[in-house]
Amino acid sequence: MTKLLPKSLVGQLLLIVAVILFIAQGINMFLLYRGMTQRNGVEASASAVTRMAVGLNRRSYAEEELQLNPRRGRRFQRVQLDFSDTPIVAGSENRIPELEVRALQAFYSMGVEASEVRAANFSTIPPSLADNVIGLRRTRPKVDAVGRNLGQRRRSFEINGYIVLSVKLADGSWVNLASAIRNSEPFLMRTLAVQTLVLYLMLLLPLILLGRYISRPLKLLTQQAKSFGIGDRDRIKETGPPDTRQLIGAFNDMQLRVGAMLDEKDVMLGAIGHDLRTPLAALRVRIESVEDEAERERMIAGIEDMDRTLDDILSLARLGRSHEQAEQNDISALIETIVNEFEDLGHVVAFNRAGKLSAPVRATLIRRALRNLISNALKYGQQAYISVDKTEDNLTIHVDDKGPGIPEEQLETMFEPFTRAEKSRNRATGGSGLGLTLARAIAREHGGDVKLTNLNSGGLRASLVLPL
Repeated sequence: MTKLLPKSLVGQLLLIVAVILFIAQGINMFLLYRGMTQRNGVEASASAVTRMAVGLNRRSYAEEELQLNPRRGRRFQRVQLDFSDTPIVAGSENRIPELEVRALQAFYSMGVEASEVRAANFSTIPPSLADNVIGLRRTRPKVDAVGRNLGQRRRSFEINGYIVLSVKLADGSWVNLASAIRNSEPFLMRTLAVQTLVLYLMLLLPLILLGRYISRPLKLLTQQAKSFGIGDRDRIKETGPPDTRQLIGAFNDMQLRVGAMLDEKDVMLGAIGHDLRTPLAALRVRIESVEDEAERERMIAGIEDMDRTLDDILSLARLGRSHEQAEQNDISALIETIVNEFEDLGHVVAFNRAGKLSAPVRATLIRRALRNLISNALKYGQQAYISVDKTEDNLTIHVDDKGPGIPEEQLETMFEPFTRAEKSRNRATGGSGLGLTLARAIAREHGGDVKLTNLNSGGLRASLVLPL
């Protein structure tokens, strides 16, 4: 579900506005529909009350008075009232108490003596009232002159049920009448849907333009931050709203300061490397004159360890400032090259080749990371077994050993600088403690990572994950 959600600022803003607008319009349409339904019911009940009151009043007139004005009498007798000894509305189902109270008051105001009024909503016409229904003959609304000039046509009404009135008269008899509930606005929902669409267009189109106005400089800022490296001093053009322009200006200033600091660091590291390696080289020359061979070998090994530690520190500090560009490389061939180097030194390193596997990497850095992982496997497990897994997104190089492994709670700690699984300071067994740190830094420079896992069969697995 989360994959369907927009990830951009503009997309999320438009989604929120669209959802809120949809909910608001839904509530509005529900209220209008309910109000329209209630209005149609009130109109039907008012027609029934009026027709019944008029019919009862006319019924009380003498026959001779109706004969004096027969045209008017026929107009009010188009729908005959149903007189019976029992009411049509007998039970309490679908009763409308509010309508009963209002109808009783209306009859009193019109001079009709009614002792009880019953009103109910029926979905179909009761059979006994088939000839006593108001609103069935005129099924099309009239169109006035203005409507005709605007091109309106007569549309058919929809019948949505019937209001049935049963009124008890003073003599104890009941009079019954039904009134059709007609939908006076059959196209209301369609009209509201069109209005909602127009509202969406009028609101979302400006929001899209505003979102693009805001997001375009932010995208440029993101791209510049991701590609920041050596020599990047180009200032981003300050565009967009005032807040965005201030952010871009602050980033430009920060980029200059960080670039200057990195340049100073490179100069300092170069000076340190030169100042330390020169006396180490001179010391190496003097050691050659030591007559005791065993002592001379120990001194040479110490100088070589110092030189490797210095190289690790400088490599870790310079990481991210390399001029080498990532290129497609055959990872299998790269691994075989490193394996051959260790085999020439007499180490046991096995590689299960899985064919040609290409990935965009900086070959020099990946070689350095793999050498560190293989060296750790040989130090603690005497043997190293290399395999490669490929998925749709990643290529993973596994380096397994047969060593004692590492406690689960210490796996992540091993990536901290100068941390070693072997607690002694013996470099023959522990190293400098920078190998895993440098390997993870190289992997993350490529957008990947290095992970440690204890194998069920014993030993440790170091996995170098590279994105494809």
